[in-house]
Amino acid sequence: MAPFLSFICRQRLTGVLAAFLCISFSTSTVRADSPQQESDGPDTKLFRSVNDAQTSFKTSLFGITDNSVAVIVVGLPLGCLVYGLAAKNNDVVTTGLLLSASEVLTYGAKYVIKSTVKRARPYEVLSGVTVNDIESADPYSFPSGHTAGAFALATLLTLRYPRPYVYVPAFIWAGMVGYGRVYNGLHYPSDALGGAVLGAGSSFLTYALRGTIVDVFDSVTGRTPDSESSVIVMPLPQGLSANIHVVF
Repeated sequence: MAPFLSFICRQRLTGVLAAFLCISFSTSTVRADSPQQESDGPDTKLFRSVNDAQTSFKTSLFGITDNSVAVIVVGLPLGCLVYGLAAKNNDVVTTGLLLSASEVLTYGAKYVIKSTVKRARPYEVLSGVTVNDIESADPYSFPSGHTAGAFALATLLTLRYPRPYVYVPAFIWAGMVGYGRVYNGLHYPSDALGGAVLGAGSSFLTYALRGTIVDVFDSVTGRTPDSESSVIVMPLPQGLSANIHVVF
């Protein structure tokens, strides 16, 4: 009975999210190549309520979460791969590999969707928008790439390590990234929601195919349980020098 109830709840949640996206798009979507016009739909109203509540503390906080995305979604998978290979820890290598695959899938799908939908960003359509961190914005709005990358990482980590001390901070961070993109005037709420769904979906698909992904990686690289690897980091006057030695 419990699995059945869980399934029903997931289906209802999916329906609610889909309905919100449809209503939001029908009332507030303007393509970047269309004449600009403001809408008063629920997406725009929610955007206004978040974007209008500017404070110096929140601006600093969401500036940090914005800038953390590129560092974390690239650094964590790479760090897991390097450490796992050096320590001969196949579990960590697999985590790094799946994180990398999920992010590649997420950002590839994001690019295709953005290039197809071509939704104009809110500050291009709406008046009186407060915009922060505009240098992180590409031409199109839907879906939010930052939110997608953050939720892809949080979801994959949760699937790999389903413990509260992993998924609670991971999803708090991902949620702050999504909220911050709206607060910064760069996305509508439905952009952030779409990014969250895209990122989580990419991670679920990646995790479902984890055996195949690992097998392909091992086949291409020739990695075996007896593979040799080492990482040497040496301090130099000019900085740090890393020597990575991998033998498959």
